[in-house]
Amino acid sequence: MIQVATIIVTFNRKELLIQCIEAIYSQKFRPTIIYIIDNQSTDGTYEFLKEKGILTDEQIYNDISLKYIQLPVNGGGSMGFYKGLKQAYQDGPYDYYWVMDDDGKPHPDCLKELLSHKNVGEYLSPLVVDIEDHCSMAFGNGESCDIYINKYANKNKIIPNKANPFNGILYSKKYIDTVGYPQKEMFIWGDEINYDIRGRKKGMPPSIICKAIHYHPKNRAQHSKPFFFGKKKVIFVDNKWKMYCRCCNAIYNYKLTGNYIQIVKEFFLYNWLFFFSPFRPDWIVLFNRAFINGLKGKFGGHKKYMK
Repeated sequence: MIQVATIIVTFNRKELLIQCIEAIYSQKFRPTIIYIIDNQSTDGTYEFLKEKGILTDEQIYNDISLKYIQLPVNGGGSMGFYKGLKQAYQDGPYDYYWVMDDDGKPHPDCLKELLSHKNVGEYLSPLVVDIEDHCSMAFGNGESCDIYINKYANKNKIIPNKANPFNGILYSKKYIDTVGYPQKEMFIWGDEINYDIRGRKKGMPPSIICKAIHYHPKNRAQHSKPFFFGKKKVIFVDNKWKMYCRCCNAIYNYKLTGNYIQIVKEFFLYNWLFFFSPFRPDWIVLFNRAFINGLKGKFGGHKKYMK
């Protein structure tokens, strides 16, 4: 029998976490064990899970083993997935590791469909669909699922070389053996891309299994800010620590792939943006600090901007 460990990383979303857990227990192929990695939630997540009867002294819920691990500090999603995969691997190792955030809800057939395509590769992704509109994709420009599948899928309804990392992803033991664990220092925004890049570099590219569906809220985190007379756009969020993470991690990942053209583009585009649209000296300092640290592979600078 195939042994699967599910890893859910959560932070202050206890109601969504419950929905995610229930969706996992509703799977037609049920995992062997569930690991809940709590990034120091302050909303009473632990007490809520106890109240709902999910956390018990026996560490079993609905005939599936369950481990709740509260991290000593909030290390972001990167630390959560690092700790979860490492703990599960050390406890097992299991044949497969099914990884997701707390705001996702896998369709009852999701894990079964992923496993039925295990011969496709060591890194499989479900089709990540808008949880409110099941006809639209959750990420990208939110285009129709049918259009997306017709555009990219082969005759077997498999999309090679694409994935939505950490959203219902199925990693094999071989993937963990070869690639290792996620880069725990990246906090958020780019850690999932980094893990994807490292897998590709080891000859383990992803594939989307279109019959495996994972529901997720539509991506609203990234905003394109137009400037230079509306001719250019860059990703921008008006939150300094998040923007620091985005820029530092992006530069680090571009360097990892040897994409120096994009590194140069980002340097000029963001400096232009903060010099002229309008002049924001504090953001100029932030970006260039993140840029340099990204080139150096030096993480943790976002903490300076957290309040």
